[in-house]
Amino acid sequence: MTYDDALELFKRLLATERARPQVHGTMLALANPALIGRISLSLQEALDGGERVWMTSDLHVGHGNIIDYCNRPFAEVTGMNRHLQAQLAKVQPREWLVIVGDLAMGDHDEAMAWIRSIPGRKVLVLGNHDLKRNGRCLYLDEQTPDGSPLFEAVVPFLHWQGVGGQAVFVSHYPATVDHKAERLLNYHGHLHREVLPATQRTHFVNVGWDVTQGLLCL
Repeated sequence: MTYDDALELFKRLLATERARPQVHGTMLALANPALIGRISLSLQEALDGGERVWMTSDLHVGHGNIIDYCNRPFAEVTGMNRHLQAQLAKVQPREWLVIVGDLAMGDHDEAMAWIRSIPGRKVLVLGNHDLKRNGRCLYLDEQTPDGSPLFEAVVPFLHWQGVGGQAVFVSHYPATVDHKAERLLNYHGHLHREVLPATQRTHFVNVGWDVTQGLLCL
C-alpha cells in the first residue's frame, strides 16, 4: 500500500462517518506524507527487528461519563485514570506506544500531565475527540519537561508492509470501505466494545481499551 493508496482509503473512511467538516478537515491537513512515511517505516523496522510496539485507543482519560457508557469497572474517574496510568507504565522508554485516537476528554492540562507521566515514544493517530469542534488540535505543540515534543508524531493514519507483504493500516475509524490492497490488516478504535468480523480482504483489530482492557503488544 502506497501513501497515496492509504490517503485515498482514509478519505473514503471520512466520507462514511458523521459529517464533522472542521475536524475532518484538520485531519486531512495533518496528512503529511514525509512524517507518516517516517513513523510508519520506524514502526515496521521495530516490528521486523523483534522489538515491542504497543497500541491502544479510546482511553478517554478524565472522561467520567465513559465509565457508564462503556460499563467500565471503575467507581469514579480518578480511579480509572490511575489504573490506565499503571497499565501504560509497562512501556519501556525506547519502545513505541501508538494511541489510536480519543486519548482524553475533560481538563486538558490534567490530561497532558497524565500523558507526560507515561513512558515510551508516543504517536497519536487522531480520533474525532482529539480535536475541538472547530478543528483545533491541542496536542500538536505539547512538550515534555525538557522541551522535547511530547509526541513523536500526531497524524491521521499510518501504514506499512506487514507479514507476508500484507498491508497494515492504522486509523481511528475502522476501514470498512473498499480499498486497493489484496489483504489488509486494520488496527482501529472508535467502536469501543464492538468487534467487527473479518471480510475476505480485511482483518479488523479493535485496539480500544474497552475491548482489550489493557494494551495490545504487536
